[in-house]
Amino acid sequence: MSRFCVLLVAALVFCASQRPAQALLAPAPVPASEHSVPENLHDSSLEAGKAHYEAERFREALAQFQQAIEEDGGSAPAHYWRGMAHYKLAAYRKAASSFKRTVKLDEKWASGYLGLGKSYLRIKYRILDARNALRMAARLAPTDPEIQYHLGIAHMNPRLTDQIVGGARDGRSFFLKATVLDPAHPDAFYQIGRCYERPESPEFDKAMAAYLSQFKVNPFHNDALGRFVYLALLTDWYGLAVELLEGAEDDLGAADDLGATDNPGTADDLGALGPAIIGALRKQFSTLSEDAKPRPDVLHEVIETYFSLIEPDEKEVYRDLAHVAPPDELASWQEAGGSGRDARWHAFWNARDSNPATVVNERLVEHYRRVMYARYHYSQGQHPYDRRGEIHVRFGAPEDRRGDVHIADRNAYGSAAIADDPAVDAVRERNNRYGYRLRVDRGRMTIVTPEGMTEEMYEAGGILADGIVASTGQLAMQDERKLMGHGYATESWVYARYGLELFFVDQFGGGRFDYPWGNLLTSPQETVRQELYSPRRLAGELIKRSPEEYRHDFGGEPLEYAFDAVSFRADNGATELDLSYSIPVWQFGDVSDGKGNSTRLEHLVTLRDSAMSPRFSHAFGFGPFDRPKRQLAESHVKVPVYTLPERVVAPSGDYTLAVQVRDETSQKIGVYRRPVRLSDYSGEELLISDLKLATLITPSGVQGPFVRNGLNITPNPGRLYIRENPVYVYYEVYNLNLDGEGKTAYEILYEISPRNGNERRGWSARGQGDMQTVMMVFSGAGYAAEDREYTSLDTSSLPAGEYVLTVTFTDLNAGSSVTKSANFLVMER
Repeated sequence: MSRFCVLLVAALVFCASQRPAQALLAPAPVPASEHSVPENLHDSSLEAGKAHYEAERFREALAQFQQAIEEDGGSAPAHYWRGMAHYKLAAYRKAASSFKRTVKLDEKWASGYLGLGKSYLRIKYRILDARNALRMAARLAPTDPEIQYHLGIAHMNPRLTDQIVGGARDGRSFFLKATVLDPAHPDAFYQIGRCYERPESPEFDKAMAAYLSQFKVNPFHNDALGRFVYLALLTDWYGLAVELLEGAEDDLGAADDLGATDNPGTADDLGALGPAIIGALRKQFSTLSEDAKPRPDVLHEVIETYFSLIEPDEKEVYRDLAHVAPPDELASWQEAGGSGRDARWHAFWNARDSNPATVVNERLVEHYRRVMYARYHYSQGQHPYDRRGEIHVRFGAPEDRRGDVHIADRNAYGSAAIADDPAVDAVRERNNRYGYRLRVDRGRMTIVTPEGMTEEMYEAGGILADGIVASTGQLAMQDERKLMGHGYATESWVYARYGLELFFVDQFGGGRFDYPWGNLLTSPQETVRQELYSPRRLAGELIKRSPEEYRHDFGGEPLEYAFDAVSFRADNGATELDLSYSIPVWQFGDVSDGKGNSTRLEHLVTLRDSAMSPRFSHAFGFGPFDRPKRQLAESHVKVPVYTLPERVVAPSGDYTLAVQVRDETSQKIGVYRRPVRLSDYSGEELLISDLKLATLITPSGVQGPFVRNGLNITPNPGRLYIRENPVYVYYEVYNLNLDGEGKTAYEILYEISPRNGNERRGWSARGQGDMQTVMMVFSGAGYAAEDREYTSLDTSSLPAGEYVLTVTFTDLNAGSSVTKSANFLVMER
């Protein structure tokens, strides 16, 4: 932060600290004018009206004040209070009339002028009258903070890019004076912040400091804290946000301690939330500031906090799908209501999640940030934003954006500066030669002359251009308009990734940018070209192809790996998800790159339901691992260097399983998904686990990462087998019936068929350990209700291709059967 910004923040904090401790715990009362209203103790109607007014019964109060005026028409207090009642009832013209009568009866009464100025502020086209009334009030009561505050309001303009003739740039000088006169003012710091974030000359650091100062003196001011969070997100100034929040946290904590000592038990619940909200935001912004990698999960938390602070109408701007959804999905969402509408909204964004392995929806976070940007930069002339905002929300920022004041009939390309990106210049040059040329005028015909014919036209005194005679006088008027600067604001946006240049024009003034409207041209060929390549038409075609687009930056090159997921029964009938990975060694580079001798892998697993909403997530890591000593070519090493296991209890059901693996050293990352069905093992009927395919299964007397039930199972996550290499399969069965002798009896049918058909092929199975050599059926017996089975399958007679292995297990004691299947690939050596 610059030294100037530090001094500003210190000044704001100093002003905010000079207040009673109770100001943190309840809304600051509106300061009373030093010119108090004269009271007539004998006027019962006036006193009764005041009582109704204090009780917020304004209609009853108005009747009493009217009665008081009838009793004494020359009573300035009666007219004043009648004006106050009219003001509260939003009858601003009647209020202004009452206050005018008040100051006529008492020309030295500042409160009367204040009421008159406030009333004029509510009446259209009376802003200058409001200023005059408030200036008179300020002369009579120069130390009244409310008068200074409303003088500031009188110099603010709803369109922040405009300035009223004869007025100051904005009301900041008056608001600053109001905060000096009343350091606990409930809204002045907020208005100062609004002044500092004006788009034509924003000073975001000062605005953020002002907003936070407002929240410190008035924790009920959600708009102030909301704007602070908004600007921090808009600018990415997370470090400054942390610095300001730390100071606010100290001040709010000290005030809470003082309040607890002096007035225990008097803190309002909402006010008591101030330190908690500030503390949470400080931690979140600290994470965003200190973490070297993007944290969309934390960003989403901050944005949700911002949504809790803004009005529902503003929040709906962020939830609107009008500028991102295809027509059919948009119509479906708009027609739905209640929970159905919310479900379709979530389904829309879940389907566009950039990284399904993470719980946070990166695409949705990007949408929120695009809308935030559009709301600030493109909303001055239209709510919620103009055409530029729509395109930004759909496709993000262009590769190049430049503004200009376009003079009628001037060549926009000729006046454009060279861009830093050659691709941008190529798009502009191509568009100038063969596409749309910016030719916009306010209703006059543009005379399009052939190249190099202008001098000949003047010499000939006119020209017949496609049937239209253009006199030298008409040509002179066209040139005159150019010299006189007959133009308006334009912007050129280049999306090099689409090979597209779009023009936006403030053709009718007021900051309402849109595509250029067509204009009259003398050349039919030029007219056809302009219509064919008009920005409106090209943008419409792009939107029809793709209503929105976002290319997520994963932060690294792709990482290739294979993974497999099967389920078994865990303790108490829970479902255990068994994961295995294999990653080729060549992807890890080698130690000669200077990035270290070892690396570590970060894993993330997420289960998503049918609506693609996350239902379970698990993060874990492997390593460290030694990196290769020398560079290895992909063609040389195409086998797994690491085979990695992981087990975790997960909910049963049908899901889309998304996995992410990132190499910490190279930052390579791979994200893959596949459908899975995790069986429910809580029942008491006969159950079978998934089939776990392996490259080798051997008995083991020791524990290890691949050992399960006394067997060392080397997984084959890719389920790829060289022909003549056996396919090993392991599975478990549960809830077998025991006969009278405590024995189980079962029969196992193994079946292999091509993946794309039902043709059965003959094959043989060789048993391992206590398994028998069988052809198609294996019979067995045991003494436990839960058993495990494994075997190896000979693939030598199978041609290369994809196959389905189906295991049918029959409990002969119970007469029931269960079936599970698994796919695998056979390839030639």
